[in-house]
Amino acid sequence: MEKDEQLSSEQSLAIIHQMISQAKTNITDSGIHWLLWGMMLFLSSICTYFFIDNGASQTFLAWNIFGAITIILLIYDAFKPSKKAAKTYVDDLMKMVDIAFFICIFVIIVSMNADAIYVSSGFGFFLMIFAFLMLVKGGAAKSRSLMVGAAVNWAAAIAVFIIKDLKSTMLIMAAAVLIGYIIPGFLLRSQYKRSMSQKNNPAL
Repeated sequence: MEKDEQLSSEQSLAIIHQMISQAKTNITDSGIHWLLWGMMLFLSSICTYFFIDNGASQTFLAWNIFGAITIILLIYDAFKPSKKAAKTYVDDLMKMVDIAFFICIFVIIVSMNADAIYVSSGFGFFLMIFAFLMLVKGGAAKSRSLMVGAAVNWAAAIAVFIIKDLKSTMLIMAAAVLIGYIIPGFLLRSQYKRSMSQKNNPAL
């Protein structure tokens, strides 16, 4: 009986070590998603700024295109085969964070279309949710640039709520996305490439 308990304890420790090892490998971030979403958000914001400035009738055309692309990408991501043989606790946790993020975005969009909140304020709420995602993912990946991006996006959200001007909001949005998404994306991508290079060439 004691031998069984000892073996069980050893097996438990082995499982814990395995989980910690898997968690460490899961927290790596290639930066590609930050760059992809960041560029789309940045371009949508800049295009909308120029549409407003030039009195275009289709003010939110860029955001409508962005929404259509987002739906396509989410459907693809939901049905694409997973490359990982087994999912870990970290995988499941980050997946839940992503789901919560997109549900919050959807609720804000519905509220804006229902005139429950001002359009400009809606973008302020977007920035708040962006900041939340940056803080969580930045903490998991130990990315200081994402954590700084989170602080910038929260500050940008406050600015949007104070200014209440859609044209100015688009510039604030573009700047916040540049600092919170695109710059961290480039840094994470560079770090990921270096780590992959060292992994493939240990002698370097």
